[in-house]
Amino acid sequence: MRSLSKESRSAIITLTTVFLVFLTSSADAASCCGGGFASPTLITGDERATLSTEFSYSNIESEVSSQGIWQDRATPEQLETFKIQGAHIFFDRYQVGASLPIVRRTRQNSESTGLGDFGINLGYEILPEWEYSAWRPRGVAFLSLVAPTGRSIQEATDSLQLEARGRGFWSIGLGTTLTKILGKFDLVGTLEVHHSFSREVRNSTLEGELVPGLGGLFALGAGYNFTNTRLGAMLAFNYEDPIETRGTIASRGSPTRFSTASLVGSRMFGEAWAVSVSLSDQSLFGAPTNTSLAKSISLTALHRFSR
Repeated sequence: MRSLSKESRSAIITLTTVFLVFLTSSADAASCCGGGFASPTLITGDERATLSTEFSYSNIESEVSSQGIWQDRATPEQLETFKIQGAHIFFDRYQVGASLPIVRRTRQNSESTGLGDFGINLGYEILPEWEYSAWRPRGVAFLSLVAPTGRSIQEATDSLQLEARGRGFWSIGLGTTLTKILGKFDLVGTLEVHHSFSREVRNSTLEGELVPGLGGLFALGAGYNFTNTRLGAMLAFNYEDPIETRGTIASRGSPTRFSTASLVGSRMFGEAWAVSVSLSDQSLFGAPTNTSLAKSISLTALHRFSR
């Protein structure tokens, strides 16, 4: 039983990493444009540190208006994202993590490549797994900070706004991730809320202030483990308050809402390496508003450093 639990914990690390990496692809005005609030890279198992790289490819075919009206794009957009991220434990229960994305957007034979928003987080294991419990989960609380290193949609100068690779706001968030192993099954859940700070904008179309608000996500995942392989599914719900515009243009904005359903396959290679493949679709569940919807595939390679 101890051996099975160890394998399950290894698999759930892969799940959690891919799960949280994927959630960083959410965006305020377009859920698929790499500029959303960056959920943290967390260690939820028994390793000292993790380092991972992830590549994702998304096809954006649909738009949903602020009134919830769906419309297919005449020309789809392709989004490619490459992320490098890592996390390290210190003082036994504290950890720090960071994620840096590079985003390439292509549409109508035009393309733009550059940094997305940089995220860093501080975590603390609030529910350590020191002894067996049939019901008590393992839990890590986190504080996250997002820096607007990616150009925002308000700063994009091209007609297709392909230069928009970030939200354009400093944001701070607070949340927790819980994991639980039940024999060959595992469960993972994340709850996070964040606040984005207002900023001044001066360009050819707007001179004034952008005032965002609160946002958050709620996500649940489950998987089945056998030998060194895990198959799982997850569902994440994202929400962002409207962005109010003050100045030469006055607007109250509209809230953004969307959900992402994913299937994940993970495999461990020895004790140090894991590879995961994820398929996701943002058009299957919920009632999205004020957003673009994407179908994506991602590949993640994770290296674990034991304590």
